[in-house]
Amino acid sequence: MILQPEDFWSFSQWLLRPGAFLESALLQGIAVAIFLMILGLLFGYLVSAVRYGPVEGFYAVARVVREFVTKDLPQMRLRRIGAMARLAIKEALRRKVLVVVGVFIVALLLAGWYLDPTSNDPGRLYVSFVLTATNYLLILLALLVSTFSIPQDIKSRTIYTIVTKPVNALEIVLGRILGFAAVGTMLLVPMGVASYFFVSRGLQHSHEVEEVEDRAGELRGSTSVELGHSHTFQLDEDGQGLTELQRGHRHLVTRSSDNEFTVGPAVGLLRGRQPIYGSLEFLDRNGNPADQGLNVGYEDIGGGYGAGGLARLMGRVNRRDVYQHGYVEGGALTAAIYSFGGLDPNQFTDGLPLELSLRAFRTVKGDIVTGVRGTLSVRNPETRAESQPLTFIVKEYEVDQQFIPVKLRGTAGDVVKDLDLFTDLVTSDGRTEIVVRCIDSGQYLGMTQADLYIRAGDSSFAWNLFKAYLDLWLQMLIVISFGVMFSTFLSGPVALIATAVAVLLGMAAEWVFELSASMTPGSRRNLGGGPIESLIRLLRQDAMTTDFDLSTVPRVIIQGIDRVTVYMLDAVATALPNLPKMNTSEFVANGMNIFGALVGRHATAAVCYLLLAVMVGYFFLKTREVAG
Repeated sequence: MILQPEDFWSFSQWLLRPGAFLESALLQGIAVAIFLMILGLLFGYLVSAVRYGPVEGFYAVARVVREFVTKDLPQMRLRRIGAMARLAIKEALRRKVLVVVGVFIVALLLAGWYLDPTSNDPGRLYVSFVLTATNYLLILLALLVSTFSIPQDIKSRTIYTIVTKPVNALEIVLGRILGFAAVGTMLLVPMGVASYFFVSRGLQHSHEVEEVEDRAGELRGSTSVELGHSHTFQLDEDGQGLTELQRGHRHLVTRSSDNEFTVGPAVGLLRGRQPIYGSLEFLDRNGNPADQGLNVGYEDIGGGYGAGGLARLMGRVNRRDVYQHGYVEGGALTAAIYSFGGLDPNQFTDGLPLELSLRAFRTVKGDIVTGVRGTLSVRNPETRAESQPLTFIVKEYEVDQQFIPVKLRGTAGDVVKDLDLFTDLVTSDGRTEIVVRCIDSGQYLGMTQADLYIRAGDSSFAWNLFKAYLDLWLQMLIVISFGVMFSTFLSGPVALIATAVAVLLGMAAEWVFELSASMTPGSRRNLGGGPIESLIRLLRQDAMTTDFDLSTVPRVIIQGIDRVTVYMLDAVATALPNLPKMNTSEFVANGMNIFGALVGRHATAAVCYLLLAVMVGYFFLKTREVAG
């Protein structure tokens, strides 16, 4: 799981950006909203001018704006919005939308046959399946329900009966969106409950004790093989002990008075780890500070780039927001330094539990059995006292757990002595540094800011899954808002296509941003060019990494058209919701706690898109009402 730079921001940092207010989500969101409102008014004037003439078209648009400010907005009532919402709920239920829950339950039953609980990471497999299935079903439901309602009312002319009542266009649009969102909520709740029990029951298991032997007064043993794995354990003098860690979980083993052994359920199999992240800096080959680590080749870790505004509301980053990453070389002065702050000794009485997800880059085969070795040391950023390095072996493609004890051997000044973690290596305000180095010459360790963290504890899996489903609900709300908005001025099938295109562009936003960045002058990555260049390469069967072999004038013309096309596509994708950034299923699947600030940002973005869709839908529905 790769985190972007803005994923580490608090909600206030993201919203206000102290020190860079011009790049804040609040200011740029307001600027983009004003720009879109002006653009919408100009588009509305052009449509009215074609229909009524230039002068009368201006008065028609001005009349709609005046009625919104002086009549419809001040006279909006929750009771009428609720009536429109109840009407939308009844209409959706008549279409038998509850069958979606049945389809989901059937999918879970079938998945129980095909999902492999003996895989290396069964928790990730199960959680990814239920969240992905829920996401696609909800988006499909939102598309079908939201885009046909108002066009059918207009076609049957029942809309004119409604607007003659004391119900204005603003209440109609908002009521439809809230009503369809309520229907989606009715479906999401049983799907979420079913998902929780499917995952927890499908992965819960126990073992039997197969063999136990007494080694110098210590009872050691192993368990039976269940779900493709087994555990070894050691019991203390009270007859209790935890098994070794396997596939992210342990079991409690107890011995009764009559010498019977019992293995408890899995502990830590489904979790929401609460990480404490630190800032990251590197030392180069000369031991000097560097922004980035060593480069062993192009790595697309930073994600797309954007211009802010509504795109920043959805979590898009600026070019100056550099994601620190890189490699440290073995047997050299290079190192990675993670700086942590605010550590409380009362929270970590036994020491610091660390978790690492490092990568290894090998230039020589070396010891293929042992693997690439690294070291961890703790350093006081003020006194420069440092512990002796703790050696570890990189475990690629899995989370490695390390532990820094309270008592360590190290150096303070020029004296080698016993050090206390919180007295000698952590400052009075809770700051410390963890230095990562590579031991093996010719080998490299790669890391990002999120690849090493202090594990502060675990949150409930049920609560973490709830936050993931809340993000799915917010995605559904955005799709419903766009569907109702398009249905106010398009027919049902056309509104469905327009909403689907907006959703697909939102899902492909990161790819569009990457393509746009690759076509900027000085870019190091070649993705084969824009649409026309890619089509020519495809027909000629040219690799995308080769030079575009055409004469100068045709090449300049084709690449110029491609740049304009991609720039326009980038602008559209920037304004649309970046739905993959709102999907936090990766957090749950990897057992990471979803940040509260992240959910707050997604909720803010969803509300902004909801208000924007309501405004656009009101304007077009009001224009239709005047025309009618």
